[in-house]
Amino acid sequence: MSTTLTIRNLDEAVKQKLRLRAAMHQRSMEAEAREILAHAVADENQAADKAKDSPQEQMRRAIDSVRGIWKGRKTTDELMELTRADGIDDAYTRRQ
Repeated sequence: MSTTLTIRNLDEAVKQKLRLRAAMHQRSMEAEAREILAHAVADENQAADKAKDSPQEQMRRAIDSVRGIWKGRKTTDELMELTRADGIDDAYTRRQ
């Protein structure tokens, strides 16, 4: 499947930024443009799918993503316990 796409009247500043971005990713301008278009379409499809979800489903997904970030980490109480040393004078609690 081969498709030719010609973009006319592309602003010179946009062309230069595309050239720099392509060089940064070590690919041709054409390959970079394909990548940008593919991501834009995929992001649009994901946004459309999310818009179909109920507010409850959107909230559940947001909470699940946050849980994923913190999975396996210690709780605040556990971290506080690690930072406290039993034999050190604590000026705040007056422990010794």
